[in-house]
Amino acid sequence: MARGAMVRDEVVRSATRLFKERGIRGVSLQDIADEVGLTKGALYHYFSNRDDLLRQVFGDWITQEFESLRAHTSGSGGPTAQLRDYVRYHVTSVTQNIDLYHLSFSSEAELPPDVRAEFRQLKRRSDSVLKAILRAGVAAGDFEPRDEKVMAFAIDGMCNWLSQWYAADGPKSPAQIADDFVELLLRGLVRQDDGPTDSGPAHGAVATAEYHARAIRFHSERLEQLLPTLGGPGGTGA
Repeated sequence: MARGAMVRDEVVRSATRLFKERGIRGVSLQDIADEVGLTKGALYHYFSNRDDLLRQVFGDWITQEFESLRAHTSGSGGPTAQLRDYVRYHVTSVTQNIDLYHLSFSSEAELPPDVRAEFRQLKRRSDSVLKAILRAGVAAGDFEPRDEKVMAFAIDGMCNWLSQWYAADGPKSPAQIADDFVELLLRGLVRQDDGPTDSGPAHGAVATAEYHARAIRFHSERLEQLLPTLGGPGGTGA
């Protein structure tokens, strides 16, 4: 990596750390320059002003995240596989960018209006990836029909909150946490008493049978609601 790029990255990392510790309004360009051992004038070689630095801290990060997220979830698998990939990527991203995630949720209101608007627009693009997966899952019959916005907020919130409690030296790795999240999303918390609870092929077969049983119940209920509106015996059609 060229020296200029290395210095720029160090400035961004140091600025992010200071913003998290003191709040965005509590950090000046001089503070950042002192932190990285540069003069304030030297910073202008990399950033035109403080707002430009903030835009690159937040905008560049979320843009890269969106592109990487889209690449990780655009494989040939179905909606369930894509949801797994989404959660796994999101959890990994949070654990690798704790300061940025923490800062983005604690200090977003302190951003200059134009930077804040750009950041929120980029976040909406990222949110659209998850919503598209959820819509595809419902259309394919893989997911139960639920409020798309609520489900997306719940999934993202579960992943984002890692920035508040994750510890690198904790008992579980990011991959293990992601797998726990995925199982919670796909199977819920209620224990099924009509089959084994261990992992393995038998467990997978039971899960599949349970899914189809739920689907049959759902469609049966829908038919009972629709039949009175149709013509023919028992119906009220014209």
